[in-house]
Amino acid sequence: MEPQVRFSRTSKSSTQSLPSPDGTHIATILPSKLSIRATRSLEVTRVISLPPELVSSISWFLWSASSTRILLASADTVRVYSTTNPQFSATISNPTSGTTKIAYVAFGADHNEICIFSDFGLKLSICNLLTSKSVEINSPKFYNPGVAAKGMSYRPGARNLALLTRSGGKDIISIHSRDTLDVRRSWCPDTADAQGMQWSADGRWLAVWESASQGHRLLVYTADGHLFKSWTGPIPTSEDDTDFTLGAGIKLFDWSQNGMYMAIGDFTDRVTVLSAPSFSESMSVVHTTAVKPTESLQIWQEQISPSPTGDFIREFIPATQTICPPTSAAPATNNTDPKTGTNFMSFDNSATLLATKIESLPTTIWIWDIGTRILRAVMIMHAPIAKATWHPSINEILMVRCEGDESRGLVHIWEPSWDRPRILDFQVQIPGGKLLGKTICRWLNSDASSPAIFFSDSQDCMLASISETDDEDLPWQEAELEGSEAYGRREESPLNLIPAKEKKSRVTIEDLMEDEGITGMSGGSDEMEDTFRFRKFVEPAGNNPWP
Repeated sequence: MEPQVRFSRTSKSSTQSLPSPDGTHIATILPSKLSIRATRSLEVTRVISLPPELVSSISWFLWSASSTRILLASADTVRVYSTTNPQFSATISNPTSGTTKIAYVAFGADHNEICIFSDFGLKLSICNLLTSKSVEINSPKFYNPGVAAKGMSYRPGARNLALLTRSGGKDIISIHSRDTLDVRRSWCPDTADAQGMQWSADGRWLAVWESASQGHRLLVYTADGHLFKSWTGPIPTSEDDTDFTLGAGIKLFDWSQNGMYMAIGDFTDRVTVLSAPSFSESMSVVHTTAVKPTESLQIWQEQISPSPTGDFIREFIPATQTICPPTSAAPATNNTDPKTGTNFMSFDNSATLLATKIESLPTTIWIWDIGTRILRAVMIMHAPIAKATWHPSINEILMVRCEGDESRGLVHIWEPSWDRPRILDFQVQIPGGKLLGKTICRWLNSDASSPAIFFSDSQDCMLASISETDDEDLPWQEAELEGSEAYGRREESPLNLIPAKEKKSRVTIEDLMEDEGITGMSGGSDEMEDTFRFRKFVEPAGNNPWP
């Protein structure tokens, strides 16, 4: 099948631009303002003026899972805005009591709950925006960005919080009730140094994995905290595997979207898949240095060739014989140990495919079929892989991005029904054909039947839709119906988001320093209260227009 790729017109953006989880809006931080744009029309629906002290120090910029709240936070202040109610705003000032800075912040059980980790792991403060109250829990084990989320997990459905703390040299797991956060059960797991925990998607199981220094050890608990299964390593398949117990243990852990499988990566070239509810080994995959195409295995290699116009053409060509993927460069001659083992693995939305990557083969992504237990596809890129993500709601479609300046505007897409993977070049779609600053690329999780992508650099953003036919609805369908064209529409001023003079070149630094003008769309959110107080619009008796 030949997929049809269509691009939207460009809109003003910045290095801090995020689509909402439901794909209906795009939030962008511009100088002193937060703009919210509807993806359906590509028009700005709201602009919120931000306090100067916050703009210069934003460290966290998050959407809530409900796509109705946006969180902005600095080292000592958290602000929350509503996308549905212009009269709502909330401020949490000095949530760590002024003794330390904020180390990590995230939404909690819902959009009314904010989790704030203080520096040095002194405490976790969980603030409720409805009651203006907070609950403090001492000594969370993980509190820094990148690892804090491994120490806490909300149970799907019931939304009970499971938290990993450490006191007196022992790990402690506590289960907290939904509203009051009272401890319902707590226990010390049989771990020396647990490195994370996660609920299954069905909420039946809680997995806890041990430090790699303690060997392969995974504990599976029931929802009420009883130990159900202890896994101590993969089953040896050869004489070389008999020394597994002497090597390092779990490095990565991932649970499938349906809770039926868990993948475990270590410091070898092997990934083990366990199946629930027995949590026994159902599949073990090994990454080899040479792969050979078969009827069931597609091997794709990215090729760069010159075009008649003087540019270069990038495309995937199928391998017809055994191929050896490029290995990582030789480590520098110092005392640094070479990196080994699995450094990426992820189940797709249907839990039928598993994508993996290992340290020693940095340009290669492997796609395994869980049902048939075979290798389905191998993609060999021209540059080291920086990130790979499955679509959050559409099955069996993978996005891959690579490192390097040449790959900043490129997106590699794999889908099993296509005749070959596709390479999208967003740089040629940007006005002027030049990317500026950091680039961002994410799946747009819209209600459209075809996958869509959000792409942005420091000044412009755009959407791309990958469909089977040209007549399918686009995520920006209203803008399409209005007759908006890629470069024929008048651009918006980068700050006040009102029509500017007709121009097709990109804005300059001087443009960004212009007077900001409009403040009337701030929705009354310019002034913020202090010390964990917030303003909430209360509609008089009758119909409330803001859900």
